[in-house]
Amino acid sequence: MSNKLAKRNLENSNDIIIDDGSKVYNIKNKRGKVLGNFEFRPSDTNIVERYEKVSKNIDSMQFPEGKDDDLTYRKAEEFIIEQISYLVDADAKESFFSIIGPFSPLASGELYFENVVDAVAKVINKELNVRVKKVQRRMNKYVAKYHN
Repeated sequence: MSNKLAKRNLENSNDIIIDDGSKVYNIKNKRGKVLGNFEFRPSDTNIVERYEKVSKNIDSMQFPEGKDDDLTYRKAEEFIIEQISYLVDADAKESFFSIIGPFSPLASGELYFENVVDAVAKVINKELNVRVKKVQRRMNKYVAKYHN
C-alpha cells in the first residue's frame, strides 16, 4: 500500500490516534542477551504515585522464611508479581518473571524482584527527567517574551 493511500485510509477512518508515551524496552541480562521485553509508559505522571504505593506495599509485606509453607510462598510471589504489574501497567509475570522467580537470590545478595524494581525506577527517573527538560525548554520559548 502506498503512503498516500495509507494516509487517505487513516484520514477516512473513525480512529483517534494519540501518542500515549509508551515505549518497548528489552530486558537483557548482564551479558547483553535479550530475555524478553515489555511495553510501558515511563513518563506517565501517575507512575510516581504507583511506584510509591508499590514500595510501601512491598516494605510492609511479610516475606516467607523459606519454602516450608509452599502456599504462603506462592501467595507472596503472586503478590510481588501483581505489585510490579501494577507499577508498569503491564503483565510483569510474562515479561520479567517468566525468566526467573521473584525471590531468586542474585550474586549481589538482592532478590531478583528487587533488581527488577530498581531497573524500572532508573528508567522512570531517566525518562521523566528528559521529558521534563524538554517541556521546560518548550515553555521557556513561549514565556520568554514576558520576562523582558
